[in-house]
Amino acid sequence: MNDSAQSVKATIRKSIRQIRQTINQTESLNAANQICENLLSIEHYTASRNIASFLSFDGEVSTRIINQRLLDDKRIFYLPKLKPWPPNRLWFMPFYPDVKMTTNQFNIPEVDLPVSQAIRPSRLDILLMPLVAFDTRGNRLGMGGGFYDASLAHLKESNIKPLCLGLAYEVQKVADLPSEPWDFQLDGVITEKQVYWF
Repeated sequence: MNDSAQSVKATIRKSIRQIRQTINQTESLNAANQICENLLSIEHYTASRNIASFLSFDGEVSTRIINQRLLDDKRIFYLPKLKPWPPNRLWFMPFYPDVKMTTNQFNIPEVDLPVSQAIRPSRLDILLMPLVAFDTRGNRLGMGGGFYDASLAHLKESNIKPLCLGLAYEVQKVADLPSEPWDFQLDGVITEKQVYWF
């Protein structure tokens, strides 16, 4: 990545994370409810069986309501787990009530199951992804670790891949994000206001 793009990304990341921290509990709950409703309105959701989500962290959109709905709707629900090797890669592990959990180096809970139970990303129907910022071209800015970019890189040229949707507050939308060849683009973003398709 060139220094200019890296600097722009760092500035946007810092700014949006600060804005996100100003969202109060009531606003966050209202947004989470509406984002869940917007997800349920997507035709692809009805036919989906294998759906990966995440556990919210650092002011991200709360996924508690969505994750409970996935369980209520009898979807097979997966959460990301950091691979020890190669670095910056994720497994997607099945989650169910009372499954054993552990905590990774970022203090984020992860499913503690044998890796043989992980699902290949190509077998997911929908992949819900966290983000710091997004633009109207489908570019996604994460926390900077590149975990999703690296884990999904092999799907870029594949005809078999999940519908990749970012979850965000409307205030996380920016006019333009620098894009690098290794950045994984989203199919859409769900905010409390609408669903953006790219």
